[in-house]
Amino acid sequence: MSDRAELPNAELPSDEPRSGWEVRGDLACLLCARTVGTAQGSQSERFTPRSVRLRNPEHAETIRRMRCPHCGGRLWLQDPEDIYVDRRPLSAEELRPRRGRPPKVRVAHVPTSIAS
Repeated sequence: MSDRAELPNAELPSDEPRSGWEVRGDLACLLCARTVGTAQGSQSERFTPRSVRLRNPEHAETIRRMRCPHCGGRLWLQDPEDIYVDRRPLSAEELRPRRGRPPKVRVAHVPTSIAS
């Protein structure tokens, strides 16, 4: 007998990222706790940033090596949040600007008779 319990129809977590979902969080130093930028990338077992926004562009080379530009400590993803990114192309109708307030929907007035 094995020590592992097997559950019927149990889904195992896959390494495939969920379609349209990404992770975004702050790049913070483990030693000095400074935030040096924001990273966003696919949601998978090993996070690889697709885009990184830096607070100071002069520190780009140091941050590329995942090191703090101030103290040399390691960077980690702090306060990660799941976001949905819709990458489908927009239609001409969706790109057209919507101007003004939408018209009111008028309800037809039904006269009521007063019975005495």
